[in-house]
Amino acid sequence: RYLVDRGCIFVGHGLSQDFLIINLFVPPSQIIDTLHIYHQDNRRYISLRFLANYLLGHDMQQDIHDSIEDANAAFKLYLKAMEAKKEGNFEKLLMGIYEFGDKTDWKIGIEERQ
Repeated sequence: RYLVDRGCIFVGHGLSQDFLIINLFVPPSQIIDTLHIYHQDNRRYISLRFLANYLLGHDMQQDIHDSIEDANAAFKLYLKAMEAKKEGNFEKLLMGIYEFGDKTDWKIGIEERQ
């Protein structure tokens, strides 16, 4: 609650579910959610693992869930989105993600695609 009251900005992926679980209200103005940043209307939401693999070259959460790894990946994805928006190519980047996901049936790595 302290961080919310101090006006901290929370960056993550699928944060509304996290806040719901811990019964914490965070004003929308204090939330940056990569689940929504990397989403096209009327399309599926993209998993953090898929985005991290595609954009960061990082295969995460292979064995256990690691919230620190999630937070780091979400922050890096946020920075990547801001950089792409600044360069004017975010929509092209997002289209490429959806095209690749559709082509691979949203599977990550060779093992999952077999």
